[in-house]
Amino acid sequence: MFYEWFLAARYLKPRRNAVSLITLTSILGVTLGVTVLIVVMAVMSGFTGEMKNKLIETQSHFQLYGPNGPLSETQIATIDSVLKKHGAAGTPVIQNPVLIQYTVQNHFGQKSQRLDTRNMLFAAPAEALKKHLNLDKYMKSGSLKLGSSFEDDAHYAVISTYMAERWNLKEGDKFLVHSAKHLTDLVKFNAAGGVELNDDSSAYLPAEFTVAGTYALGKSDFDQLVFFTGMDDAADIFFDPAPFTGEIASATTVYGWGKDPFNQQPLLTGLRNALPGYSVVGWEEANRSFLEVLNVEKLMMFFLLIFIVLVAAFSITNTLITSVYQKTREIGVLKAIGCSDASVMRIFVLQGFLVGLIGSISGTVLGFLVIRFRQNILNFASMISGQELFPKKFYFFDQLPAQIILSDVAIIVISSIVLCTIGALLPAWRAAKLQPSEALRYE
Repeated sequence: MFYEWFLAARYLKPRRNAVSLITLTSILGVTLGVTVLIVVMAVMSGFTGEMKNKLIETQSHFQLYGPNGPLSETQIATIDSVLKKHGAAGTPVIQNPVLIQYTVQNHFGQKSQRLDTRNMLFAAPAEALKKHLNLDKYMKSGSLKLGSSFEDDAHYAVISTYMAERWNLKEGDKFLVHSAKHLTDLVKFNAAGGVELNDDSSAYLPAEFTVAGTYALGKSDFDQLVFFTGMDDAADIFFDPAPFTGEIASATTVYGWGKDPFNQQPLLTGLRNALPGYSVVGWEEANRSFLEVLNVEKLMMFFLLIFIVLVAAFSITNTLITSVYQKTREIGVLKAIGCSDASVMRIFVLQGFLVGLIGSISGTVLGFLVIRFRQNILNFASMISGQELFPKKFYFFDQLPAQIILSDVAIIVISSIVLCTIGALLPAWRAAKLQPSEALRYE
């Protein structure tokens, strides 16, 4: 068996040169295929992992909804006691879409009002925002000052850096918040399908907020959409007193946090049993469609890019066919001195295996290097092309994420070696079928 390995390695290079150009091309094809696969799989894994972390950071581990819409103080107290029994923590949250009215000024100094409909008001106690969302960590300017101030008669909010740029606001500037419900109550649809003022509606004033500071979580879709206010201010905007009791709702949902967000099914089951009628939604369930899309994309990328290695395997087939033709005399001598057909076949199969092994190892090393210096490569490519290749406004992160998963690397390497070995079967079979008399006829 040793001589088969020796001859397989010996046949990788010609007699007169240190390296065979044909063999080197075959190895290079495998190297590039493995490199591309490792880099793409690492980026997809990193994107999925970072996305999960960002979802947890901005959404909580699970959310609880009331049986009949917004939650009252009594319902929140009930939920809080159940969470404590199960070793979890929670906080009431008011979260609703709103319209923002802000002032713009043209080059001639003329001012006009504009509406922005792409916004979500998020209200929670400041302590919860600091503890669970680490919002104070992501503050870029100003302070995490929320709610109403009797000293200066102002209502404070924290907006994102995207919003500050979009609305041309800075710390201390003011903007108006319109509730979509209040606006729709002002109009009604007539029998002809048109819109007219609702006579039963009453006029209302939009809420005015002062910018207390700006934040940036680094998740662009969240940063472009969400701004923070105090709980009382949000309740005044969205909730009206109940018709009979006069009680005002206190939250739209309760955000909850458990010990392990990646293994919380027992906790969710316990909460559902303890709170019949309430809806308990985990973060994975709330984002199931999106996470499934990420997994499918990763799987599809693997199957598409594995064709690069498959092409390299075909090049190995061509290489070994040429090698068999060049080694006809040696094959005839081997078979004349008693080498079996199986041994000859193993020599060329092992040659394909070695090409796949060397290419996979070099591709893995190159892939790790590309991942290590991915941001430098991305910046260089952006500088050469003159375009931003990873624009933050289209993606969720400031930098290209990547995570090397050893099981993915193992699958890629094993698949590459297997394909290269299979590619060597046909020329190996051709070599095994050579007759010594035919191979040595003209010697």
